[in-house]
Amino acid sequence: RVHPYPVPFPAMISKLFFILLGSAIALHHISPAQLSRESQKGVLCWDFNFDTKGKAAAGATVFHLHTPKVAGCSVVEDLSAMVGRDHIFTHEACFAASMDANGSSYFKDRVTMVRRPRDHVFSMYEFCDQATDPLYRMIAGSEQKLEGQANYKLPDTFGKWIDEWHKTPRFGDYDIYEDDEACYCPYNMQAARLACLTTNGPARECHETVDLDRALKSLDETTMLGVTEAYHESMCLFHGHLLGSLPDDCNCESPAWATYHETKDTHGEHYNQTIDDMPPDVIQKVDDMTKSDKVIYKAAVQRFIKDVEAMEQRFKVKILCSAQREMLHQKAGSA
Repeated sequence: RVHPYPVPFPAMISKLFFILLGSAIALHHISPAQLSRESQKGVLCWDFNFDTKGKAAAGATVFHLHTPKVAGCSVVEDLSAMVGRDHIFTHEACFAASMDANGSSYFKDRVTMVRRPRDHVFSMYEFCDQATDPLYRMIAGSEQKLEGQANYKLPDTFGKWIDEWHKTPRFGDYDIYEDDEACYCPYNMQAARLACLTTNGPARECHETVDLDRALKSLDETTMLGVTEAYHESMCLFHGHLLGSLPDDCNCESPAWATYHETKDTHGEHYNQTIDDMPPDVIQKVDDMTKSDKVIYKAAVQRFIKDVEAMEQRFKVKILCSAQREMLHQKAGSA
């Protein structure tokens, strides 16, 4: 664990700072959880102004559905290197925000990533427990919700957190900082972001059930779909789609493959364990809470493999080698 939140600003300055911060948030119609922050190369992970139609009218061609803890900031950085940051709208939004009332997309391309639900939920807890992200520490700390502070309530183990959510879920519409424990909702987040209907602000839905048909329809409507567990291959797929070419390091049968440097914006987290180290009853509870996400992940992996095969045929290059293909099948089977 990191040390408790450091000594705060003097009370008056601190209060004024957060009043101004709150005003900025209200003006831009975004919650603190979705404030833009700079990645290692200075690429903003989120758009400040939540105006998808306006951003598209200004020339943006790519809508990136940024689901928390699914390599979102890394993807934005890599997409920006391909098409330029100004051509991307990215936010922790609902997929519905990418289109008008008639269902017509504002953008030429719509992209999202998926992640094995078990790993995804484990990563949510680690983000909140380690609390290494500077923006998270600033905002959660201002509400006294970090370890050592008055309102800190996060259980001290992943198993306890899951058990708590499994027994007494906190369903509703709220963001991470409005949660009693300043942490994410582990119930079907990936499916929820594809299915929710909010179009004028960030996604806030945390409910037991999800409109799975709508989520699958949204998944099908993405023009670019990536898998976190196959990040390298996903970026090759995006590069071929957006730029009509493949770099040398996209040939998994070539020595050049090993020269690829994967973008990893980890928010400073370091794991000593994985979800697979957890007791079977804890894993089962995670599975119970992510039934819709498991359906989404399996469908996405199947679609991803087909998309990669089509790209391989187009460029006569092997992108997804047998070991990675088998890994994805295994991950999808144990989602």
